[in-house]
Amino acid sequence: MGATDTAEGDKYVLAVNDLTGRTLVLNRPKALNSLTLPMVQSIKRRLQEWEESELCNVVMIRSNSAKAFCAGGDVVQVSRDWKQGNRGAAMRFFQAEYQVNHYIAAYKKPIVAFIGGYTMGGGVGLSMHAAFRVATESTVFAMPETKIGFFPDVGATFFLPRLDGQTGVYLGLTGRLLKGRDLLYAGIATHYVPTERLPLLEQRLQGVGTSDYEIVNAAIEEFVAQPEDAPIEYSLAGVRECIDRCFQFSTMEEIVEALRAEAKSAVGEHAHWAQETLATLEQLSPSSLKLTLDQLRRGQQRRIQGAFELELRLAERRLGSHDMHEGIEALLVRKSNDPKWDPPSLDQVDAVRLNDYYFNIPTNYTPWFVDPSANFDEYPHKFGLPTERDVRALVTGANPQAGDFGMSAAGVLQFFDRECASKIGVHQKIAWILARKTRALPDSDVLQWVD
Repeated sequence: MGATDTAEGDKYVLAVNDLTGRTLVLNRPKALNSLTLPMVQSIKRRLQEWEESELCNVVMIRSNSAKAFCAGGDVVQVSRDWKQGNRGAAMRFFQAEYQVNHYIAAYKKPIVAFIGGYTMGGGVGLSMHAAFRVATESTVFAMPETKIGFFPDVGATFFLPRLDGQTGVYLGLTGRLLKGRDLLYAGIATHYVPTERLPLLEQRLQGVGTSDYEIVNAAIEEFVAQPEDAPIEYSLAGVRECIDRCFQFSTMEEIVEALRAEAKSAVGEHAHWAQETLATLEQLSPSSLKLTLDQLRRGQQRRIQGAFELELRLAERRLGSHDMHEGIEALLVRKSNDPKWDPPSLDQVDAVRLNDYYFNIPTNYTPWFVDPSANFDEYPHKFGLPTERDVRALVTGANPQAGDFGMSAAGVLQFFDRECASKIGVHQKIAWILARKTRALPDSDVLQWVD
């Protein structure tokens, strides 16, 4: 990295040292903190310095802008590089970005991401892999890559399939926005803290004086907001069954057919959701949709390094496509929002040819990992709310702590309340899962799981 790149990176990524806390401050507000290669390189360099420093216990990442944490990578520049024949520069961006994403997941000290405002694409990559992700009332999350003819990357191959049910597949295909507390209940954020409390939380973490994850977690919990009186503040709560029903399939044609059936047979919120989702999918790149669905299904079985290896291959292939450059031009350059996709419809996308081109041809690029030993099936730290898999394991007895006699709803709530140290939001999510996915056995309060 040259002196010019270093200066640019340090201009847009500031470093704050205070006591034993270190903070990366994204400082490119006019571009909503869209990431450039020098910014990514600056983030990596600071992370390496602080990981080795005995004076640093906790690393935080935040934005200088109230509007955005980070709205993504600077794909306009990436597209321009590729079209001008500088393909190495375009791919170096993705190699460096994925390297930092993996490094955050593998980091040896607690990283806390304050994700206020727009958090999309590259911004998700900077936050989702951190042990602690703090959402606020201003947070707007999305993985909208299919809108520009790309695919959800920055590790989405790994983290989206691991969200509850078919939530991740739905978010990855449609680019649906989630806001505020949605992120907590979806499993994207680990905590929800009002914006006005973030400066005090940052000060608290700067002086926490330890890299003990449990102590850092307890410090963050001191600042979280109590949920409202409503059972669960989650915009997807009313349609989660529809999401699982319609997005469980392995082809886009089946998903579209299921949505059409839902739109015809359902009423009220469910019918409206199905119609709206169909309208959204019709606007997106058909080849991106088929590619993304295949990518996320494969991601269920991939470890984290394999996920990034796959994404780098797909990025190279997608940069050679028509749709990615057309989508970027229409949505981000012309801002006409009228991309001309090729092929223009799902039925014209040859699934066999797509599979061969994207998944079977070797790539010319390999990912760089700062810590090659870090390769796992699940994130090593878990500080968010319990997942549906966690609840299912307890109710069905797959979790040995359930005992031999089954559990009641009260027993399940007490178990997770104890396991999560009375974490705020646990009761709301567990009660919601139990209401949807369990029923009491006849003449008993013992629960039975219902798939």
